Amino acid sequence: MSSLHTKPELLAPAGDWEAMRAAVANGADAVYFGLSNFNARARATNFELSELPDVMTFLHARNVRGFVTLNTLIFSDELEAVAEFVKSVAAAGTDAVIVQDLGLVRLIKRIAPTLPVHGSTQMTLTEPRGIEFVTNLGVERVVLARELSLNDIRKVTANTSTPVEVFVHGALCVAYSGQCLTSEALGGRSANRGQCAQACRLPYEMIVDGAKRELGDRAYLLSPQDLAAFDLIDPLIEAGVISFKIEGRLKGGPYVASTTQTYRKAIDAKLTHHDFALPRREQLDLAQTFSRGLTPGFLEGVNHQMLVRGRFPKSRGVRIGRVAGFAKSGVRIELCEAFDDLVKAGDGVLFDIGKPQEQEPGGRVWRVVPSRGAAELQFEIGALDYSQIPIGCDVYKTDDPALRKRLEQSYSQDKLAKRVPITGRVFGTVGGALMLSLSDGERESSASWVGPLELARKQPTSEAEVREQLARLGDTPFELGEVVVNLPAGVMVPRSVLNDLRRQAAGALAEQRIEARKHAVANGNALGELRREVAEPTLPSPLPEGKGASARDSSVREATSTNSSFSPFPSGRGGGGVGSAHLTVLVRNLEQLDAVLSWSPSDGLPKPSAVYADFEDLRRYKDAVAKARVAGMPIGLAPTRVWKPGEDGFQALVARAEPDIVLVRNLASISYFREQLPNVRLIGDFSLNVANELTAGVLMGAGFERLVPSYDLNWDQFASMVRRAHADWFEPVLHQHMPMFHMEHCVFAAFLSTGKDHRDCGRPCEVHKVELRDRVGANFPVLPDTGCRNTVFNSVAQSAAEYVGRMRELGLRAFRVDLLRETPAQVTSLLDRYARVIAGRDDGHETWRQLRVLNQLGVTRGTLNLL
Repeated sequence: MSSLHTKPELLAPAGDWEAMRAAVANGADAVYFGLSNFNARARATNFELSELPDVMTFLHARNVRGFVTLNTLIFSDELEAVAEFVKSVAAAGTDAVIVQDLGLVRLIKRIAPTLPVHGSTQMTLTEPRGIEFVTNLGVERVVLARELSLNDIRKVTANTSTPVEVFVHGALCVAYSGQCLTSEALGGRSANRGQCAQACRLPYEMIVDGAKRELGDRAYLLSPQDLAAFDLIDPLIEAGVISFKIEGRLKGGPYVASTTQTYRKAIDAKLTHHDFALPRREQLDLAQTFSRGLTPGFLEGVNHQMLVRGRFPKSRGVRIGRVAGFAKSGVRIELCEAFDDLVKAGDGVLFDIGKPQEQEPGGRVWRVVPSRGAAELQFEIGALDYSQIPIGCDVYKTDDPALRKRLEQSYSQDKLAKRVPITGRVFGTVGGALMLSLSDGERESSASWVGPLELARKQPTSEAEVREQLARLGDTPFELGEVVVNLPAGVMVPRSVLNDLRRQAAGALAEQRIEARKHAVANGNALGELRREVAEPTLPSPLPEGKGASARDSSVREATSTNSSFSPFPSGRGGGGVGSAHLTVLVRNLEQLDAVLSWSPSDGLPKPSAVYADFEDLRRYKDAVAKARVAGMPIGLAPTRVWKPGEDGFQALVARAEPDIVLVRNLASISYFREQLPNVRLIGDFSLNVANELTAGVLMGAGFERLVPSYDLNWDQFASMVRRAHADWFEPVLHQHMPMFHMEHCVFAAFLSTGKDHRDCGRPCEVHKVELRDRVGANFPVLPDTGCRNTVFNSVAQSAAEYVGRMRELGLRAFRVDLLRETPAQVTSLLDRYARVIAGRDDGHETWRQLRVLNQLGVTRGTLNLL
């Protein structure tokens, strides 16, 4: 369990120097920031790699830690560059790197073993087994998914010794971090590459059973309010959380100053055993710096009625009242907060007329005429068209220059907010030298004056005078603690000498502290070594005795004995090996399963080598397995994509169905199914984010048979990974509707019920079919899962049929087709076409052309085509 005795850390964001100064001056213990490459906020200003030594010196001189974000997927052709990047990051004294990519974790620990690695929230870590997996790779702290409740967090910390970090403030992604493919699907701008296009902040219509559902003024159905957990710091500390993270690398200095101040107070109150309650005025100031509305997010549990308001997607600041009428010179508003200066001359205001996608009326207040519980807002003549403003509409204060100025002043002067206590010792002898040593408890520095020390002719130097001079530590990162003065009675020490010794010793100690943080590069050829290990014919299996290759081969022989076309280990080692290609099919209901099992391919083409079931109702898995057994076809079952604490029952439903294969979708499932089904074959699905050969090697070494490559890869990136690994490790998906958003937010419960969660929502997902329609009229299907999480799928199917020939040249022999809502007849048609392509009887172009004609919306070439 995470230690409750560890002093909690306040971790603030910095997208530029202003934000970094704001974080440091207002009490952050640590700051996280991105460099020019490989971080998940490509739109932030970020810092250049050449600036990093100066950044770290600035932070360390102020006793603040600095974490570099390397939290994107890394493609194979980038590994050389990122290896050099890591060497520079280590040499600069970075306190930790925040990482998403599993292969990058392994590379960092091989290059610089002492450089701490923190697992990014984009690892989608929600359960102790997954945390154990990354801890064994070398991760020393994990950032939990923002979808976990306080109770979930308690269950995590009770079952792991790995330190845990949580987000406590800022923007909420509607999708699980690391599991959002929306920007990639719609425009090739991957969120896993720091290029999120924020499709969640766009308006959508809800299509229920084919008809538009009227939702009033709610149009932003996937745009959550912002997280604010200042009143939950106490129980989070009690739960064992050791770091509290503020989101906001795209935001400015005033926001960072305000949020850092707030959470500094909350943490310090806990540390000093005081109750904490943020005054209402400070809550308003906090919201003013940036807010879409503040919410505890998922920390207090799922509440589908609260997370998404749906009325506007951007920050509007603070609601100050409602339009009550008009005067000759302005607008009368009823105020909703009892503060005299709630709105002032110079403030910016906006009138909410329910059209956030348009330019809503608003402007700078010229004058405020207060009255009891109300105010008249006057504007410059001609600045507003009052006819556009309806009585009763809400009024928001969007800008408060006085607040912004006050926050900017908090970091305008470079004052130290944090000092480290040091102890001093002064000693010497009459006629000899004077020595000063300073220590921070770990390091010691000293300085000397040759003297000679003399007895005082008039007034000897007192211990108090020695301490007074040594305490003048000025702009050093220190404050003076205990001082031991061991001098002969009656000596006189010149003040100038004490001052000079203090400057020398304190400067040397500060330099030692900075140097001690630098990390040595232990292996300059780490990437080459790891690549050679990946290229070996086999990887060492971590499976226990009796559960490794021999046991797995036995289960394979049993499966193949019922299906002569099944080829579980196709030949080919990344270089065009020979061997028969085979097809697997993912189905989402029993009707599709029946269609696959009864499909009779023409022209002697083989049947699918396996079928995967991905059902909303996992209780039907036993039926699916029974049907596949009768048909003699190996069957794989998909657990939920996310596994939260307390959801072991969902995994047990998969295990009790006794499948031949488990389609693993999260890191926690690896050890669970190896324990529960030691002979089962494991296939790693796309959600494991395999984007380079090092990550593939990590997972194959964990006992996988094959892996579905990341959907973030274009063709060149895909081919580069396969060439550097083994072709028979991979099973690309040739046909699918891209699963874009995977989210805890349930649109069925939020907009088709008044319920908070599955206990009181009435289960509208069981009786309605839902799509979300975007601004251009595209309908995106929404499917729930057993855990009441939703996946929004792309409206248009994508097909990689034209790439199959090139894939086979690489040695690939395993290919997959994913169904969504296809009818049995459509299933048969799809399988006929793809079977011909992978058998080499169709070059793929004709299949792609036919699919475009047959599908109402056509098909796309998908992400492989994005260069």
